[in-house]
Amino acid sequence: MADAVTLLAPDGQPAAERNFDAHAGLALGLQLPAGRRLAGARLQFAAADAGELAVEFPALVADSGPMAGKTDAAWLWASADWNETRALVGLSLDASPPAAGALTPPRKTGARVRLFSRGNWLPLAPLDTLPAGTEQRFPAQCAARLTAEMLIEGDAAEKRTGVLIPGALTGRKIGLRFTRQPCLLSVAVGDDPPFFSPDGPLPAAALTVDGLARAANRYLADHPQATTIPLRIATANAQLVRIVAFSAELEAPPKPATPPAPPPEPPDQPRPGERDLPPSRAAANRIARLCDPQHSAALRLAALPATARLSSVALYLRPRREAVGGQLSLHADSGGVPAEPPLAEWPLPIAADADGEAAWFRARLPAPLTLAAPAWLVCRIDHGEALWYADEGRPAGFDGSLVRKADGPWLPLDGPGEAPWLQLKAGLLDDVPGS
Repeated sequence: MADAVTLLAPDGQPAAERNFDAHAGLALGLQLPAGRRLAGARLQFAAADAGELAVEFPALVADSGPMAGKTDAAWLWASADWNETRALVGLSLDASPPAAGALTPPRKTGARVRLFSRGNWLPLAPLDTLPAGTEQRFPAQCAARLTAEMLIEGDAAEKRTGVLIPGALTGRKIGLRFTRQPCLLSVAVGDDPPFFSPDGPLPAAALTVDGLARAANRYLADHPQATTIPLRIATANAQLVRIVAFSAELEAPPKPATPPAPPPEPPDQPRPGERDLPPSRAAANRIARLCDPQHSAALRLAALPATARLSSVALYLRPRREAVGGQLSLHADSGGVPAEPPLAEWPLPIAADADGEAAWFRARLPAPLTLAAPAWLVCRIDHGEALWYADEGRPAGFDGSLVRKADGPWLPLDGPGEAPWLQLKAGLLDDVPGS
């Protein structure tokens, strides 16, 4: 029930299937969980009682003055004001041709009717001209006042035309029939202008409010911590409104915010805490071995102490073309040559804008590795060319170097000096006891 949406009446109880007087304004509360929005909402109103009332005869004012105390008077027009907006469904005009010049049969009589609603005079719908005599019925329409212009059958060339034209009648009274329907319903959120205000009386059949979810979510956008959305319902008269039904669905809860992923660590930089083997020394760039799609080179690394892990390697290279791409791999030793398949494999990053000068190109292993036995580091270039510089006086920690053409055999490096090696820095991480 924590995710339910409830429409509450002023007494704090559910408002659906109850009747209310909304003439002075009815405050309802739409309750929902904090931080949630509506995916949809359905609210329906109807007239609690749409039955008709007996014919009423309001006080009239004619062009000749008030009708109070008079049984009849000459009318060019007559008006009635019943002091509140009501749903009008019937009208009867008790008026006849003037006695002077009476004809047999009498001339036809009627009136052109206007209704005052929402500050405007509007024609009676669907026909604004009604005959005098019997009660005339029409669809319910909301009005607070009425004015009727008298009409009488005209003649031409001493013949009746059958056409009603403005003229004086002897008027007596006007009968009006109303219903108990609420008029001019409006629905608003808080103090905002109404977002739903249909014309006319509220029908007996359920009327669905349009735009409720949109208006509610607009309020929530301005009040993100709100758990109650105030709804204001109003009608132009005191007839009872029935809240037929209410239902609503919540949008899916927002996904919890996830912290931004840390930026990927640069593959061409040492990991924090690395130390290089051998320690820093000047690189030589007199003799180099070609690495390209047809030529590979390898350097054997000695076993590492149990407390050290191989984290990265840096090769002293000179790219010979603008675009160079290659792979590094670590292999177990098999009879003095690299064994297949590799223990690990990772890219050799060489920037596209490398200027062709000799430099150290570092590449991180996918994860630091322990080397309990000697292993071979193999460099393969997939496209482009690079020169891997060799030097004499191989330092401790490196056992030997090999070169290979295409799929031929691995051959030992033949120079320079008696202990040549392909220049490399091994980045080591030392394990801290207790870590």
